[in-house]
Formats: sequence, C-alpha cells, structure tokens
Amino acid sequence: MKALIKDVDVVIFAAGVNSSTWERAMAVRKAHQVWVYSTAESPGNSPQVRETIGGHRRTPLGFNGYSFNMSFTYHSKSEVVAPFGEYIPFKKEIATKKTTVIATKPRFQNMVAWVSSHCSSKAWNRTNFVHGLAKLIPVEIYGSCGTNLRIPHNSKIAKTVLQKYKFYIAFENYCCSEYITEKFWQALTEYELVPIVVGASKTDYERVAPPNSFIFADDFDSVRDLARYIRKVAANTTLYNQYHHWRLMGKAFLYKSVRVYPFSSTEGACALLNFLEENAWKGNHSLSMRLDPFGSEWLGSCGLCGKHDWMTAYDISSNAYFPKLRTVLSNSSLYGVPFAHSHPVQG
Repeated sequence: MKALIKDVDVVIFAAGVNSSTWERAMAVRKAHQVWVYSTAESPGNSPQVRETIGGHRRTPLGFNGYSFNMSFTYHSKSEVVAPFGEYIPFKKEIATKKTTVIATKPRFQNMVAWVSSHCSSKAWNRTNFVHGLAKLIPVEIYGSCGTNLRIPHNSKIAKTVLQKYKFYIAFENYCCSEYITEKFWQALTEYELVPIVVGASKTDYERVAPPNSFIFADDFDSVRDLARYIRKVAANTTLYNQYHHWRLMGKAFLYKSVRVYPFSSTEGACALLNFLEENAWKGNHSLSMRLDPFGSEWLGSCGLCGKHDWMTAYDISSNAYFPKLRTVLSNSSLYGVPFAHSHPVQG
C-alpha cells in the first residue's frame, strides 16, 4: 500500500475498500495528492460507500477522515462528468434517410424486448414487473430472467435481432438521481427502439434524453394502463413515429462503460488530467468535492422506484436500507468522526 500510494499525484478509488485498507492509505497520504471518487455504478452498488468484510457487505460504511478531493462519475454534480450517453441537437432540423427507414420499416409482430441476466435487485423487483407486463402485452425476454431466449454474442447480429421490436425495456437496478445507464442509450442508438424506463426521475430523463423519446412507466395509474398505452402506440404509426421525430432534430450517442472511468480509456484519462491542470495544478488551487457520497444527491437520492402504489409494490424489503442509512447518518458521525467530503490539496 505505501509503495503504491506515497509517490503518486493522483489516487483513483474505483473499487471496494475496507476500514483497514482505508486507514493504511490515509497514513501515507501526501498533502499534494488528489484522491478521486470514481464509479459507473449506482450509489446503491458503489463500492466506496459499502464496506466489504468476509465477502458480505456491511452498511453503512464509515471511515475516520473519509475524504476525497473530487469525483469522476456520470452525475452532473461531479467535477468531471462522464455520462453513459448524450443527445446533441442539430443546428437546424434536417430530414435523414435513416429516420425515414425507422419510421416506415415493417415491425412484424414483435412488440417489446427485454435483455437481462441480472434478475435480482436489492432495490426493487424489476423481473416481476416485466413478467406482469408480459401477461398483458407481448414481451420477449432474452437472458436468464425469463424464457432464456439467447441473444447472439455477436453485437451486429444482436442489433439486427432487437431492431425488429418497437419497444425496449430499460429498467435500472436502482432508482437514484441521474442514474441512466447504457441500456437506455443503447435502445435509442443501436437498436433504434422506444425505451420504457424506470430508474431516475422523469425530470432527470427529460434533461438529458432526446425530446419525446421514451415512455416513463410511473406516468400511468397501473401496469394495465401502461400496457394499454404501449399497445396503442404500437398500433398507431403516426403516434409511434412521434417517438422518433427527435432523430430529425439531433443525434443520440452511446458511450461504453470504459469512458465512464478515468483509467479505462485515453479520453477518460485526458478529461481527468485536463480538469486537474486547469483547476488544481495551475496556480496550486485547492479542490473541494461537490458531490457528497452520503448526501442527498448521491446515496441519499436512492429510494422507491415510483410514486404510484402499483409501482412501489415492486419495491422489496431491502430497499429500507436507504431511509435507514439516512437516519443513521443524520444522527451520528461516521466511526465517531464528523463526515468531511473534501480534503484541500496543498500546492
């Protein structure tokens, strides 16, 4: 640990640590070092906020002097923001051949697809949700969470298979602020489908997504109403095409997960180093991390996956972790030491 940390300028925390590891790292921390909180996971799965001991996760995590200088995540409050995708409007609306093909190509009988082999979530039962929806409209499930239909490993073939559908289920495993992963952007870009979403708030989706490009499940009063609407859109070419009109006005981009970490690609590394050059090293400025790992915009933002009773019925008992954690953090210090989310860098 000492040999790895003592002579470097930047330390990136992107994996789980325990109290012992943290204390050893703190013991050799240099004043000039920048410690970076980096993750592409949801706050609920972020390894830096849950301590791993003996293969089991203990909550809440707390360390003496728990502190970072900055964060590198998909969240807009991070010092370096690395989202899973983005929408960039054109300077003016243009008609494209590709948009016309999407709007007019035959869709056969295929309506909704879901691809997942991660059937359980500690926050909510999305598998039961999909199975319930499948009783009302045609849903084909690829992976181990349903009929075990196999999706080809070849990405080009998989893309061809999924493009035959009209809708794609893009359900996140946790419902947290701005947590909108590649599954949403993949539906828009590679598969050219209309995503049905549960995850971040509707406001979060509307802020980053192409206009009128997705169906927000919690907009409806019941799963039956959601199914009726999906069937209605599928049967009405004009209505369905409205969900693709954004393609005339801009372009969506999918960024693979390697871009979300500062050490997995040249682009990510350059983004981090450019930020540090401008905001820390030039002029010896101090850094103060804006995103509190235990605060209301990160771990504290996670909770129920919807406001309607029928939606919250899919939440599972372990989701009580989030309100319980907020209570613990508001009533006590972590390991007896007040939480400090910044550690000024000394030039």
